[in-house]
Amino acid sequence: MFKNRKRLISAILCALMVSVVFAAQSPNAATTALLQRADDAYTNADYKKAFGYVNAALKMNETDYKANGVASNVALLARQTYRKLLQQVATSKDYSLLDDVFGQIEKFPDIADEDLNFQIKRLQDQRALDQRASEREEDRKANEALVNTLSKKNSESIKDSLETLSQQQAEQNQEFMKQQAEANKEFVKNVSEELGKNNETIVNAMNKGNHTVLVAILIICAILVVVFVIVVFSIITSSRAAAHQREQFDATLKLVAGMQQQNTQLLLGGVTDINNNLGGLRSAGSSRWGMDALPAPEMNEEEKVELKDLAIKCEELGSQIDQISKRKNNSKNVSELVFKLATHLGLNQNTSMMYFCAAMVYDIGFLDLPDGLLNAESLTDEQRQQLRDHLTSCDDKFDFVPEKYRDIFVDASKFHHENMDGTGYPQGLEGEAIPQIARLIHVAESFTALISRRSYRAIMDKESAIEDMKSKPGLYDPDVVAVLDAIV
Repeated sequence: MFKNRKRLISAILCALMVSVVFAAQSPNAATTALLQRADDAYTNADYKKAFGYVNAALKMNETDYKANGVASNVALLARQTYRKLLQQVATSKDYSLLDDVFGQIEKFPDIADEDLNFQIKRLQDQRALDQRASEREEDRKANEALVNTLSKKNSESIKDSLETLSQQQAEQNQEFMKQQAEANKEFVKNVSEELGKNNETIVNAMNKGNHTVLVAILIICAILVVVFVIVVFSIITSSRAAAHQREQFDATLKLVAGMQQQNTQLLLGGVTDINNNLGGLRSAGSSRWGMDALPAPEMNEEEKVELKDLAIKCEELGSQIDQISKRKNNSKNVSELVFKLATHLGLNQNTSMMYFCAAMVYDIGFLDLPDGLLNAESLTDEQRQQLRDHLTSCDDKFDFVPEKYRDIFVDASKFHHENMDGTGYPQGLEGEAIPQIARLIHVAESFTALISRRSYRAIMDKESAIEDMKSKPGLYDPDVVAVLDAIV
């Protein structure tokens, strides 16, 4: 009996130990399973599903991660998944997941790195721009509906006025013709009576002698001529009066029509003023180049001096970059071509000038590269990575640029190697997610390189260079290349 009780107690203790061990190991096993599923979903490019699995793993260990930090393997997988998901958001313009990613970053700040924070900020700014564009579009439609309504009412009012005026003019013409006809009738009656009297006189005179008859005949002929002249003059005068009245009527119609057109232009002018409030200079990705086609706001004297000083500084740095990279006048050639492309694409003067300045220093990261790296005949993998890193090491180099323009310069230096099909670097952006300034520089830099002599290839003529760029639509913005073809 005692032995059986001892065995029972031993069995219970063993079961408790197994339960404790299982409880201690179960969360780790579950976390590993979730991370494995997230990795499989990431490999299959199902980033939304990978996002869900990673977040589940984070939530399972939330207390421990907040106290001790996120495990490195979890942070790495989460960071990669978040980055891919944000690239999808940038392409699809579906911002529903942006707040979820931002919430996870706020909850687990160990996951975020500089690039991920930059992507989130950029998408938040882009969402704000899209919302403002949507609001402006709604305002435009509302104002267009108002213009149409007012124009319709105005047209109906003018139509009624024209009908009334036409009826009054017709009545006046009819009354004038009636009065003229009565006057002519009265004149003919008087002339007939006078002729009758003259005929009677002539008959009497004929009885008196042939000489008198001849004189009478001459007088009658003279009277007939005078009557004919008077009748013709009366007809001509009546015709001229009627023509003058028609001219006055036509002039009135033109005046009313002009008033209608002027009113419509004033209404449309109000709509233009509403849509002209586009905010400051931005370089966010978009192919709506013509949105900046309205005139640029006039700069004050302080802004003009600021822009002049900025251009001088950019020119000095551009010369240093050209000297290091041994590309004579490259910054000057690229920046001038960027300015021409921007203006021909419809961007306003202020934006085009800022793009011109940014294009002079887009390779500012070259100033930090080791001596001889840019002109080395062969590169190691480490040196190639150093060369690529010049894109992401330039953020702190633009302290001389006023803060309101700094984003444009960062976009120019950081993203001018991004390709339209997403195969570029450093972030693999694609299509409209690539900033305008970066797309302009990509085309201008490549074209300048193709028509310039380089140690690694022969020079191309302009036509061949453009045809070569057209054959690679995955690399360059086709709208920019089309404008380039038109202006060179």
